[in-house]
Amino acid sequence: MKTNKLLWIIAIVLLPLLTGCGNNDGFDGHLYIVSRNTDSKEGNLVLKYNLSDIKISHIGVAFSTDKDAPVYNVSYGEVNEANSALLKETLSEFWISPNPEDNRFWEFTISKEEYKRAKKYIESQEKETIYFDFSPDTELGMYCSEFVYTVLNKANSERFKSEPTCEKMKGFERMATNEDYLCYHPADFFLAYKQNSLTTNKRLIED
Repeated sequence: MKTNKLLWIIAIVLLPLLTGCGNNDGFDGHLYIVSRNTDSKEGNLVLKYNLSDIKISHIGVAFSTDKDAPVYNVSYGEVNEANSALLKETLSEFWISPNPEDNRFWEFTISKEEYKRAKKYIESQEKETIYFDFSPDTELGMYCSEFVYTVLNKANSERFKSEPTCEKMKGFERMATNEDYLCYHPADFFLAYKQNSLTTNKRLIED
């Protein structure tokens, strides 16, 4: 009898720890948009069409600022072992800006329900073979800020909603995007949410 009681006590103590191990996101009540700046022709093209002069050429989503926390992002030039452009990297792997000061994150306070909706969408996309493209008409093709925008919009479509910017492409821009006329979400689109988000503190993490 005493043995059974002891086992129940151990189970009660260990259960929260064991169930928590499955959530390696380490959700802390925030959604983080993680950014970097890539020194390349493609990166410079992204900067050209941003809303601000902050050097943001690539973004991803994280739910923790721990160095080992996963950063979900759609890559222009890399694929994972399943041949999908949707990568799951650590912060250390993601932050490869030539200038460390361009390794940044922005935080948005979100509810548990918003987190669950965002995670559900990400998990559904992890089961697909995502490829990089700028066309809004392809179901599994997307670019980095389109993916991040969709994650936010799935979390809360009223709170995180914005219209894409439309531009006529020419020269290298047309070659890079494979589009004559492009409607897209800039890499820094989320800065427009400052006025209607509870918490949007821009913070820089030093190595």
